[in-house]
Amino acid sequence: MSESPTAHRASWTPLRLPSTEHAFYLARGEEIATTDPTTGETVASLATSTPADVDELVGRAHQALRTAKWRNDGAIRARVLFRYAEALRADVDRLAELLTREQGKTIGEARSEVLGSAEMVEFYAGMARTLYGRAIALGDNAHGVVLREPIGVVGIITPWNWPLVLLVRALAPALAAGNACVVKPASLTPAITVEALALLAADPDLPAGILGCAVGSGGVTGDALVGHRDVHMIAFTGETGTGIGVMKRAADDLRKVSLELGGKSPNIVFADARMDKALEGALNAVFSTTGQICTAGSRLLVEESVREEFVARLAERTNALRLGDPLDPATQIGPVVSRGQQREVNDYIELARKEGDILASAALPAGLPEGAFVAPTVVGGLARDSRLVQEEIFGPVLTVQGFADEAEAIELAEDTEFGLAAGIWTTDLDRAWRVGRAVNAGTVWINTYHHFYGEAEVGGFKKSGLGRQQGVEGILEFTETKHLNFDAAPTLW
Repeated sequence: MSESPTAHRASWTPLRLPSTEHAFYLARGEEIATTDPTTGETVASLATSTPADVDELVGRAHQALRTAKWRNDGAIRARVLFRYAEALRADVDRLAELLTREQGKTIGEARSEVLGSAEMVEFYAGMARTLYGRAIALGDNAHGVVLREPIGVVGIITPWNWPLVLLVRALAPALAAGNACVVKPASLTPAITVEALALLAADPDLPAGILGCAVGSGGVTGDALVGHRDVHMIAFTGETGTGIGVMKRAADDLRKVSLELGGKSPNIVFADARMDKALEGALNAVFSTTGQICTAGSRLLVEESVREEFVARLAERTNALRLGDPLDPATQIGPVVSRGQQREVNDYIELARKEGDILASAALPAGLPEGAFVAPTVVGGLARDSRLVQEEIFGPVLTVQGFADEAEAIELAEDTEFGLAAGIWTTDLDRAWRVGRAVNAGTVWINTYHHFYGEAEVGGFKKSGLGRQQGVEGILEFTETKHLNFDAAPTLW
């Protein structure tokens, strides 16, 4: 008799996270609950934050920056962040399970996310003491000193797909630069965010008020944060339309924004590519996080001379993907984050059946819980202007297009309004350079995909965003440039 798909799953007692237990988390509104997308069970219940709560958190942040030496002491900031990285590593098992239950990603990916978050925090802990300016001789008696100073209070609005990595990717550099931060997590994954932030808030050297967290909807809590006149910058990661709305709202007080938005990334396979590696890369590019990742290589472009063979092998691998309980280490594909997301992705798949050819569709195993599962699907035969080719689906759906030569590959790659990422598979270094330069994307992977490094910047072209995160530019994004001009001349002129 075969084992039930959830036979190994331990019982779960829902978390209750009242804001009174965490000074950094202020919430006096109605209670919400998050649910496990695999089983529908309650994962956690939390109070939500009112606009008045957001106002108080921002006020605390301002007070902390006025009275604490946080903004001027990189050594303290480095120590706090180093200890936070270690705390995340030490708590990886608990955090990974909570992340999987609340978001639905596989337990292996959840562990990688927690540990990757720790690495990102650690990178910026090192950067906290290296924010150097420069000196300029401006004449016989004039001297300039150019400084990098913290912006002030930063509002950070995070998405649900990678709630920890995309939190610390903004939080760590913002804190390392000497800012105070108020975080608004996605409403689908607030518990993992609050639990992870609690590890940072517990540090004895973190001044009260430097870290705040407000839980609630984008329309209420998020709007209160974006529209607050005493918030100096908004760092937002999420859907393009929402990001445009954030930018418009922030413009009312000429507030700085950093936006990482949607994508429809091309993954280009040339005939001279190492096919086995490119095949693995194509699967990883689109089916990681069940396709719910803004950098997903959701448009596969394959040179015509190898397209039939490559797509046949890809279809075989897709059909064999193992769907199941994401807490089972053997599972390759878990559910999408919610029933609503499931409906949206399945609507696209129905459209694919009408407009194109279904080349592969992984089977849902018998006995799988009635969760938010979607069959990984590969679609061909679509017109270039099809919604499936042009719109971000945010699910495990891959479109396939053929190209005749390098020029057509570039033309197809550029044929959307997005420019977040791209992949190029070729053994011709000159071609990789030419195509990599021609494609307007913030990250171009060559003979790999979805490898991220704290040292290397990421961000979007076109409607995929503004600004850069990670790397050196990631910390400079959260600073202002100030010029101090000294004049030693005895007279003004």
